[in-house]
Amino acid sequence: MVRELNIDLNRESGRSTYRRLAAAIRRAIHKGTLFPGDLLPSTRSLGETLGIHRHTVTAALQELVAEGWLEPIARKGYRVCTVLPTVFTRAQRTPLFAPTQRLSITLKKQLTIDGTFPDRGFRFAFQSGKPDLRIFPIDDFRRQLAECLKKGKTETLDYTDPAGFPPLVKEIGDYLRRVRGVKDRAIIVTHGSQEAIFIIAQLLLSPGDCVGVEGLGYPPAWQALRAAGAQLIPLAIDEEGLVPAALEEAVQRHNLRLLYTTALHQYPTTATMPVTRRSEIYSIAHRHKLPILEDDYDHEFHFRSHPLAPLAASDPAGIVLYVSTFSKVLFPAARIGFLAIPPDLKEPFRHFKRIQSRQNETLVQAALARWMRSGAFERHLRKMRRVYKDRRDTLIDCIHSIGSPLSVSIPDGGMAVWMDCERSSDRIAKAAAEKDVFVAPESRFHPEGRTGTHLRLGFANQTESEIRAGMKIFQEVLGAER
Repeated sequence: MVRELNIDLNRESGRSTYRRLAAAIRRAIHKGTLFPGDLLPSTRSLGETLGIHRHTVTAALQELVAEGWLEPIARKGYRVCTVLPTVFTRAQRTPLFAPTQRLSITLKKQLTIDGTFPDRGFRFAFQSGKPDLRIFPIDDFRRQLAECLKKGKTETLDYTDPAGFPPLVKEIGDYLRRVRGVKDRAIIVTHGSQEAIFIIAQLLLSPGDCVGVEGLGYPPAWQALRAAGAQLIPLAIDEEGLVPAALEEAVQRHNLRLLYTTALHQYPTTATMPVTRRSEIYSIAHRHKLPILEDDYDHEFHFRSHPLAPLAASDPAGIVLYVSTFSKVLFPAARIGFLAIPPDLKEPFRHFKRIQSRQNETLVQAALARWMRSGAFERHLRKMRRVYKDRRDTLIDCIHSIGSPLSVSIPDGGMAVWMDCERSSDRIAKAAAEKDVFVAPESRFHPEGRTGTHLRLGFANQTESEIRAGMKIFQEVLGAER
């Protein structure tokens, strides 16, 4: 118990009196003048000793209580805490608790994915599905953001509907109806198409369920499906996409619970599934009560006539869950994708979205809604479509000029070509990388990583002159590998 306390306030000159007193008491605890558990003199006594007002003393002591140095004792005053803040802020010679062994935390799920970015850092990167951010109208979109902050007041800074910022949900619904023929659907805005696929997998699948996927496909989607415990069943594809007979056999043999397909521009082969085959696929799925996850990742970039309408545009049975993204037409960092699902599924999906990530960032959603409403969004799409078509044609010309052993079919749309080089594409890709040129080998798109002879070359993110320069180096690599 401390009845008197010698404190020097002069060492704390230049600060308010109560802060000087708090610092002096804190220093006394550090020096050992005050021990844990010591009772301080009364506020009246300290005030008289130091020649300061009692209320000033009280303010200093309450500051130390808030910091964890002192604790108030009813009808007795204040005493030094038995456990001081230094226990948590400074390394101690003897820990408060010394376990005899280190414990490990058991993970119920362990996922293995490729966390690297093998297509980054190259002088010429024929990246698959990456837009050219240099032609994005940054100034125009910046104005939309500024207007949202100026006129929207606090609306764009607050929580909103987990299903998406209502004005954007409306614009997406109108856009799908006009441009893609998809209507009467509930819209859920997501963090890109990846989160959309993940949500579907979590809500539709149980561990051990079998999912039909195209035999060459999109690895991030497979990762989302596997994260839900799904077993992937690769299905045969040909020059028209998914083979109906392969689906029929897999449904009967494996009791599929979901089908994942990229019907418009098959990933990675770029094949467009014709109407007759789409009808066959839909008929099989309907007969076996099999939901279809349709990933329409680059619908806007179709160069030969208008693209075919998605499966979701003609879905009388309500079995198609439609996924798409704005990452290709805006910029990847925007992280805006969406689900267009049968209305009766809206609430379960909305609730899951709320639990998982609460909502998407509202400001970018609001800016995109304004941009779409103004018409500038679709003007930008038309420009990108013209630019990307010219780049596709440039890449095709380069491949044709190289000639044998290369062969390629001209894709109707998309952002990449699928090229056969008649030799190990892994070996070609590795040799190209050594020359600062990135191309993606076929093994990247196999569920088991099997090698093949095809390469996927993206053309959207490079200018025509860059494509020619990159393909000139690629030709040299190809010649050296013969």
